[in-house]
Amino acid sequence: ESLGNVVEFRDVESGAHIKRVKFFTKILAECAKEECPEYGLTQNDIDMIVQASPLHDVGKISISDTILLKPGKLTPEEFEIMKTHTTKGYDIILRIFNDEGEEEYMQYCSQIARYHHEKFDGGGYPEGLTGDEIPIGAQLVSLADVYDALISKRCYKPSFSYDTAYQMILDGECGIFNPRLLQCFIKEKNELEAMAEQFKD
Repeated sequence: ESLGNVVEFRDVESGAHIKRVKFFTKILAECAKEECPEYGLTQNDIDMIVQASPLHDVGKISISDTILLKPGKLTPEEFEIMKTHTTKGYDIILRIFNDEGEEEYMQYCSQIARYHHEKFDGGGYPEGLTGDEIPIGAQLVSLADVYDALISKRCYKPSFSYDTAYQMILDGECGIFNPRLLQCFIKEKNELEAMAEQFKD
């Protein structure tokens, strides 16, 4: 979490983003445990996914300020560089753990960093994975991260209302998400909004 906050302060976002994504992930994962038994999520799995979530953007450490802090749309070339934060984050995490004996937790951390921008229809990056080729931890953090990005003000965009953000995700305006997880997103709408209110910037 501390390392995640280092990235955020460089990205001129408050530590509230890390907290919100963490709690949004927890809400969605707890629901998925009950509503999506096909994923076999245990409480231990959920705890590790939630604890790993702050490292999703750790690879942004490697992105230059001119791109990371650009107040506007990135050029195609800049976006290609920005996309490398996923694979760079994966590499950083592998180096951090380096034979620490926490293989299961390391796997969640590295998968979330690498795959949290993959989309269910194959339209994401870095590998264009489809469906449940994308690890469930990365799918949960991805949905939580996109929701928070929409409801938060960033250097390149204003914040959207909860209802607008909710509808944009359901309409596929932010890429395609797992329909099973979207059922959890719908079910937990009020809980997510209440949590967002607790951790406003």
